[in-house]
Amino acid sequence: MPPVTEPAATEPAATEPAVTEPAVTEPAGGFRGLLLDIGGVVHATGIHLVARLAEAEPAVRPVLERIGGIATDRDELWQAMLAGQVTERQYWAQRAAELGAAVGQTWDTRAMIGRLYQLPQRDWLRADMVDLMTEAKAAGLRVGALTNDMTDFHGPDWVDAQEHLKQFDVIIDAGLIGVLKPDPRAFRHAAAELGLPVEQIVFLDDMPPNVAGARRVGMTAVRVPWEDPGPAIDTARDLLGLPSRAARPS
Repeated sequence: MPPVTEPAATEPAATEPAVTEPAVTEPAGGFRGLLLDIGGVVHATGIHLVARLAEAEPAVRPVLERIGGIATDRDELWQAMLAGQVTERQYWAQRAAELGAAVGQTWDTRAMIGRLYQLPQRDWLRADMVDLMTEAKAAGLRVGALTNDMTDFHGPDWVDAQEHLKQFDVIIDAGLIGVLKPDPRAFRHAAAELGLPVEQIVFLDDMPPNVAGARRVGMTAVRVPWEDPGPAIDTARDLLGLPSRAARPS
């Protein structure tokens, strides 16, 4: 898919804490399942989509300048979220209210997400990640999604209308079961829904706390960087025994 347009050079870079990648020991019987986060993994992160919104809505730009950009070192609310002082839900609710006010509207998180996803699908759906899902299923692997708030953020009608989501064998919306990532129970619940032991699952997520949480229960977890998901996709393909992106037919 074409790359998501990045913020202007004057915008501070988004904060992506480093995650140490441990050595991976393949479980007996090999990896038999792929578990994916949605926002920031299958879909482009809302952080980049807000930058696109600012291109279309100049009134948003002063808000981003005031807070120091979305998810940057200067974004104090984001830093508080990373420190566990506020939740991700609280973060996006406040930012939605601020961005909506800038364009003369009253936005909750769902209203903001709805506006962001009015962009062409090629701008927010990661084609390489959909290819990974498709090829994993074709190889006989179980493929699931573990998301915290997809239904709450997008609404059930939007979720039901997305053809790419129908490729999943199971979708676990942690917000609906009342146990959010990185709680260990969310990962164990996902493993049970996939019908696999945690040790046989490869999990991809963009948020370091969720990657760490998956590893604590025994999953092999790979961090997906916001700027370039390619290396994470390559790692997942290698772990699952799928052809590399370079080796795939064009």
